[in-house]
Amino acid sequence: MTEKNVWLSIPDALSAMVLARAGFDSVTLDMQHGLFEEAAVAATLMALGEARPKRYVRPLANDPAMIGKLLDMGADGLIVPMVNSVGDALKLSAACFYPPRGARSFGPMLAALRTGAAPYSGGTASFEIYAMIETRAGLDAAREIAAVDGITGLFVGPNDLGLALGLGAGSDREEPEALQALARIVTAAHETGKRAGIFCSAAAYARRMADMGFDMVTLTSDAAALRAGAVAALTTFCA
Repeated sequence: MTEKNVWLSIPDALSAMVLARAGFDSVTLDMQHGLFEEAAVAATLMALGEARPKRYVRPLANDPAMIGKLLDMGADGLIVPMVNSVGDALKLSAACFYPPRGARSFGPMLAALRTGAAPYSGGTASFEIYAMIETRAGLDAAREIAAVDGITGLFVGPNDLGLALGLGAGSDREEPEALQALARIVTAAHETGKRAGIFCSAAAYARRMADMGFDMVTLTSDAAALRAGAVAALTTFCA
């Protein structure tokens, strides 16, 4: 079954809880282009609690110190931007796992409070790590990136990938070259036994991407849902 994700850019625990209880399978807290900072991430993760939906965070960058801290906070997964090579993927994987599998420093303060025990069991982990494919280099190396141990999926950043392909920024791509690139990413993920995810702006397009083979699709964002609800109310009132 396709995982239905909602993208959160507004650093507010209450609005996150409202959307989380709407029926989505997962939420993503966006630090890179959204307004989340570390304190807001920690507060929102705690507010969302233990039950579904899964709680992803997109960090600012493929930075080991930040990645370790977000996992220490108890994130269920990360969607990490600008993973453009096998070297980038190896760096990401090493940042996520304790020795001997990786190089992550131990100190899972909030994660331990959530689970009741230190979440460490010989290097294994239950979180998901998506490497974002957003450049020509990343697209060309997608299969090799997906094959890296610890990487659980590839995630399309459509705006940056569109820019890299010379098509301009934008999500919900329709250009043949963009659709071919999306198909390549799905194939690269599935051939290595990994998952494929994509950010979409509209639920109808997300449905198409699920039919294409994407395992996780973002249907909407908090800002878009807030605006759509407000516009619908005004339209009904003024009709």
